[in-house]
Amino acid sequence: MPKKIAVIDGNSLMHRAYHAVPPTMNAPDGTPTNAAFGFMSMFIKLYETMAPDAIVCAFDAGRPAFRMEALEQYKATRPSMDEELKAQFPLVENLLESMNVPVVRVKGWEGDDVLGTVAARDEALGYETYLVTGDKDAYQLVSDLTKVVTTKKGISDVVVYGPAEVEERYGVTPAQFPDFLGLKGDSSDNIPGVPGIGDKGAAKLLQNFGSIDGIYENLDKLKGKQLQNISENKEAAFTSRRVATIVRDLDFELDIEGAAFPSFDEESVIEAFHALRFNAHLAKVLALAGADAELAAPSKLDLPDLNPLRGEEAACALEKAIEDGVMVGVEFYVPAQESLFEPSASLFVGTDKDVLVFEGDEGLRAFARIVREGSFCAIDAKKALQHVYPADNAEEAFVELSDVAKARFFDIGLAAYLLNSNVSKYEYEPLCDVYLGAVLPEPQSEEARAAAHAFIGRRLSESLRAALEKDESISCYTKIDLPLVGTLVGMERVGAMLDTGALASMGAETSAEIADVKAEVISLAGEEFNLDSPKQLGHILFEVLGLPVGKKNQRGYSTDAKTLKGLEDKHPIVSKVLRYRELAKMQSTYIDALPNMRAGDGRVHTSFNQTVTTTGRLSSSNPNLQNIPVRTEFGRRIRECFVPLREGDVFVSADYSQIELRLLAHLSEDESLIDSFCGGADFHAATAARVFGIPVEKVTPELRSRAKAVNFGIVYGQQAFGLASSLGIGYKEAQEMIDRYFEVHPRVREYLDETVANAKETGYAVTMFGRKRHIPELRASNATQRGFGERTAMNHPMQGSAADIIKLAMNEVARRLAADGFSAQLMLQVHDELDFSVPREELEALSSMVEEVMSGVVELKVPLLVDVQSGMNWAQAH
Repeated sequence: MPKKIAVIDGNSLMHRAYHAVPPTMNAPDGTPTNAAFGFMSMFIKLYETMAPDAIVCAFDAGRPAFRMEALEQYKATRPSMDEELKAQFPLVENLLESMNVPVVRVKGWEGDDVLGTVAARDEALGYETYLVTGDKDAYQLVSDLTKVVTTKKGISDVVVYGPAEVEERYGVTPAQFPDFLGLKGDSSDNIPGVPGIGDKGAAKLLQNFGSIDGIYENLDKLKGKQLQNISENKEAAFTSRRVATIVRDLDFELDIEGAAFPSFDEESVIEAFHALRFNAHLAKVLALAGADAELAAPSKLDLPDLNPLRGEEAACALEKAIEDGVMVGVEFYVPAQESLFEPSASLFVGTDKDVLVFEGDEGLRAFARIVREGSFCAIDAKKALQHVYPADNAEEAFVELSDVAKARFFDIGLAAYLLNSNVSKYEYEPLCDVYLGAVLPEPQSEEARAAAHAFIGRRLSESLRAALEKDESISCYTKIDLPLVGTLVGMERVGAMLDTGALASMGAETSAEIADVKAEVISLAGEEFNLDSPKQLGHILFEVLGLPVGKKNQRGYSTDAKTLKGLEDKHPIVSKVLRYRELAKMQSTYIDALPNMRAGDGRVHTSFNQTVTTTGRLSSSNPNLQNIPVRTEFGRRIRECFVPLREGDVFVSADYSQIELRLLAHLSEDESLIDSFCGGADFHAATAARVFGIPVEKVTPELRSRAKAVNFGIVYGQQAFGLASSLGIGYKEAQEMIDRYFEVHPRVREYLDETVANAKETGYAVTMFGRKRHIPELRASNATQRGFGERTAMNHPMQGSAADIIKLAMNEVARRLAADGFSAQLMLQVHDELDFSVPREELEALSSMVEEVMSGVVELKVPLLVDVQSGMNWAQAH
């Protein structure tokens, strides 16, 4: 069989990969790697599909002089390459070099000409050639021995073109392809061709006359506009053909006969791929060569023999570690199934030399001592602390809240979150790979895994602390997020109290209304069907009732909320379906679920998560109390069921007023915006007066509402389309409102533009306290993704700073509650709001203290107002 050679058009594949793979991948040094990753995906797919004997890669190294001289505008208007793509060419070349794949660049020539030359040399040797490219110019090179491999979509769906496939698709032979391009032109390369001649017209002319020469020899057989265009553009046609013709006799060194793949040094390949964290690709490349796939694994951390010390030995070792001031790593191992013969949990402790294990209550007492007297690190410090200070008041606490507040620890997951909040989960294995440059050996058991985590935690903590300092995120970590761990541990043990009687009464009413609404829907539909089935609902709405069909998905008609909202005015059944869904969701999510989520102390203990959102805000789970609707009657009634903890207490809510807008005024330093807040007048009315050019006293409720939408829209980077949609007005009117807003607040526009520009330069937006949010979408070539990135960059300084401020306030409020001897307790945090259970006799003092702390926790150029209210339940206080 003849030797099979694959020749890759490197520039073509890099562009394809760059636009196909989301821009969310980076090397350890921050260099983007999405194009390199996609290129290697295609490279591997190519080999698996074609199984070539050798692979060559060609890259552009300029533009041929003859093409530039023949056609001055040749590729002149092609946009310059994105810097993020340009930075990845050296990465790919290094990977190819490690795999012993020849890379060919010929100064002053394009990759197409290298492909043409290699194909010509291969044909002379009787070799088969597969040209891997997305450039249609290459179809002129196709022959019985040379074929073109291209991608239909994405990076893995490939198709092979031989002579028959080229002719079937374009209606011309490969030999006619330069003439074909000469006639129709190529807008991507600025090749003009003949005006009015497209693909079909060019193909028909060449089928009839063979070539451009043949066409001009038979002008008498043409007529009308076609004759005129061809006659008047003879020079353009011949020039275009010349420019589109690939050169096949370049002079460069390449040992095609000696080339082979796979034929590489395994160590070089491993080093190159590990440097980019391309471990999955590495495994496949090594497998292509028949190498041991185990070699693809990143280098493993060298751990000593981790035979844990137990009993008296472990107690003595822990005593010494505490006396010597050694920070220990801790990991609780909880068996998946507890039994009478196994303790409920084991504590693994890593010192500078050993791993210690303490079982059951012995482990809890050992960790309680570490909390009181020593220091520790853990992947999730809050979770660890709750083993000795549980959220459920019915469970024994082995330490006091004051011990938790004074505990010294390093939270590994929290540190990693500060460095990159885009990660969904923080675990030892990937963190060791990133920050220690190696991974943990695969453990033989879950106990062995816990021992390894406890031992390596100290090293990982040191590396993460250094990374925080280098990233200039250490202050945000030590002053805001780390102290908050103890605050949250205390809050979660306090929990929230439910009025289960009120909830049961609400449940009975809701069930009755659900049944009524369901009956109305069935009546309007004219037949029985399962209202909870999107497929059956789609059948009723779009086939039985004949409503306008919107988008369809793989399962049939879409019946999502957005689709139904757009159909509300088409048929009364739609509003009933939406009401049914709202009621059903509230019943299942809150009315039925909340009573069952009470702990042994009768309270609901939500978990506050510090490492979930990308913004720095806390999230709430099990149950999620931040998702209770704020503005609906149903949401208000759910809040009525949350009551103070004790008889004689009142529910107190302290909420920041317009904090993100105030931060926009502070950060932008816009004088008119600052004046609006400092003047004490209604802020939204003042904005309306400025935007609409009328006195404040003439601002109507409708104008105030519009100004409010603009105010908040600006904070979130909303554009005219979004504002028009939210207000139900025309695009032009919305754009005029935004333009007018920026006219009266010019520094706001400048500040937002500066913020986006800085984020594009650095790759992240930052709060006034140094919290970074990395925004890879800013590098996206897709306009929608890039627009999202720009809006995110605009919003993060305000939203992230607001999150930082409420955290600082929580920490100081918790300190003051203890220091000032309050019996009042902090129960909940929901966005910009803190909620307390307060004895009536402390109401005035508590309200005053909280307002003082929250309004004074940071100094801004505008007042930071706090609205403190009280009532017998959450709804009354909010």
